[in-house]
Amino acid sequence: MDRIDRILADEEFRSISIMIKEHEYDRIYCRHSLGHALSVARIAHIINLEEGLGIDKELIYGTALLHDMGRYSKYEEEGMSHHEAGALIAREILGRAGFDEDEINVMCEAIGKHKNYSGEDNSLAALLYRADKLSRNCFICEAEPTCYWPENIKNKTVIH
Repeated sequence: MDRIDRILADEEFRSISIMIKEHEYDRIYCRHSLGHALSVARIAHIINLEEGLGIDKELIYGTALLHDMGRYSKYEEEGMSHHEAGALIAREILGRAGFDEDEINVMCEAIGKHKNYSGEDNSLAALLYRADKLSRNCFICEAEPTCYWPENIKNKTVIH
């Protein structure tokens, strides 16, 4: 998975990851760390295998690693949502990592929709949305009672 290693080594990826970690240091709600991104990737890969979706592993990992890059970005400061900003940032990083234009388009679409995806299909966007929600440990979170997430999307059990 050379392209995934290139994402992890990318200077912009590393810089934004550090910025997110610093901004969320004392956050009581879900954080958006590299650990979270890896959990999303692993859960998405498990679902992909279990359901036979046939989505390429590098597309899953690359998308998951980059899905929250828009948090605290210059784009978000300009009023853009983190998922929209993340798609813009991801496009540049994915290009440097060696993904082709078609792959980048699919991955950035998934990142751009990961917060409010409403489709029920077997797309990368649907997979990212599901894995992102399943990665959250609402069932054991001390902040869960005051969390703004609607009850119907809180992860109340260990599924993967």
